[in-house]
Amino acid sequence: MIANSTTNLVHDATFKPAPDSRIDKAMKAKLEDAYELARQRLVSAEDHLRTIFGVLTGPNPMPHFSLFTLVRGAAIPTVHARYLLDGTIDEQARLGRGLSARLENLKQQQKVHPEIQGTFFDERVEHLVKRAEGNRIAVIRSKNGVVLGFGGQWPTDTELFEKYVPDVGKTYFQYLSGYAHSLAWAQLPSHRAQPSDDPEISLVPTDVNVPVFAAVLSGALTLYDDTIGFYLGHGGYPPMVWAEAKKS
Repeated sequence: MIANSTTNLVHDATFKPAPDSRIDKAMKAKLEDAYELARQRLVSAEDHLRTIFGVLTGPNPMPHFSLFTLVRGAAIPTVHARYLLDGTIDEQARLGRGLSARLENLKQQQKVHPEIQGTFFDERVEHLVKRAEGNRIAVIRSKNGVVLGFGGQWPTDTELFEKYVPDVGKTYFQYLSGYAHSLAWAQLPSHRAQPSDDPEISLVPTDVNVPVFAAVLSGALTLYDDTIGFYLGHGGYPPMVWAEAKKS
């Protein structure tokens, strides 16, 4: 399902990039934030995909709903990485996206660890502001002066799926989120209902709808495959490297 060498390839593209590649130049200038964060996201995506592979090939009974949640867990970090690796932007804009991602991380961290609110949080945000200003990246603020992003705000997951999953991105994300939030419309869809002995009661099977699951998994794998290719390309690795790795 995914090549065994994926993690090693991404590691090599990060720490052994080809001379004068985008990652090589960013590393030497100590401006590799976006690449570091994209690598972290791809490792997370691979972890979820490997878990799916283990479930599908393992001896235990097939789960009812959790495979869809695992697909969502792989797809979200992949679209984040895809946004960070976008080939249509320059490295200044890419750094801005990396700084915006770090800002979002701080915001989410303080929700779980409110004790960082105040000095630590303010100091880290100010550090990001100085890095942005030092690299001529616009600092986006609210009317009250709160820092919202660098060069632009970090997009919502829905916006990212709309951008990087052609035609069906929003619906795709919402469908997977239905499973992640244990909503009945996703887990117990009415079109699968079957009559029971009681005319007022219908039965909905909870076994995995294999064609539907195959389709959503294929979408996540395609997105992951393309994004790994983008990452290796930024490291100066030719497409044949990833093509050969997938054969193993």
